[in-house]
Amino acid sequence: MNLDWEYVKEHYMKAEVRREIAEYCAGRWVAIHCDVGDDSRPMVRYWSRGRLLTIRCEDDVLKVLERFSSMKPRAFYATAHIYGRLVSTEDLASRENIVRSSPTWDIDSRDGDWRKVVRKAVKILEALEKQGIVKSVFFKWSGRGAHVHIHPGAFSLDLLRRIDPLDVAYSVTQYIIYKIEPEEGVVVENKIDVQRVFTVPLSLHRSVDRVAVCVPPDKLEDFHVEWANPSGYKHFPDAWRRYEEGEGDELAEKAYAVVGPYLAGRARKKRKHKPLDQEILEAFRKFNLYY
Repeated sequence: MNLDWEYVKEHYMKAEVRREIAEYCAGRWVAIHCDVGDDSRPMVRYWSRGRLLTIRCEDDVLKVLERFSSMKPRAFYATAHIYGRLVSTEDLASRENIVRSSPTWDIDSRDGDWRKVVRKAVKILEALEKQGIVKSVFFKWSGRGAHVHIHPGAFSLDLLRRIDPLDVAYSVTQYIIYKIEPEEGVVVENKIDVQRVFTVPLSLHRSVDRVAVCVPPDKLEDFHVEWANPSGYKHFPDAWRRYEEGEGDELAEKAYAVVGPYLAGRARKKRKHKPLDQEILEAFRKFNLYY
């Protein structure tokens, strides 16, 4: 890591950075990756034990930096899910509390070639366009790789009454993975689950000196990794905000019919959910998420 703590703080003090983080994190469960921690997993997801880490306004970004200054927060993450209520862990134990969710493709290059990542992202965008998704999708360079996200608002409330948001996000992501050709050296993964977090727009990466910048589809072929340079990044604030409600409904119906619902441990043959509270508690224990 080349950026020292003072530079990191200076980055997060910028009005644009605080605004992007606060607006994107609204309604999401937040995590921060720190340079200093008590163990090998310096990831914080709680203000204090039992009180979920959330960011509701720009001042909360500053509160995070101050509250955890001894641990030197470096990167901000947030769930793909948007929740109706986020106060304690009990709020995570009900599917009904997930009001929307974002299908997300995680793209990495085995040899670190960023151009391969961008080319694969273009293929995903082309596959989505064939399914009618054009106005509600964006690319985000996350630091070492990239994410392609569909805006959670692309799915109508009528659809979400029939297929819950977690199932929509999981099945749509997996369906498009089925549609794209595998490519040697590039990995596309579906990481949607009950607790997964993804890099927040304009966050620094946890270990490389890059900023998470968002790019609309029509600008992606011009993208260069230097757009993510912390000292002069190029970011499109409207990229992650733009959407058309209902644009994703047809794709969601089709994907759910083919892929089916999200299941913890996809190796299981029966389509039967564990109680969600049990699933979440198991995830907490597995990944040592309590703080």
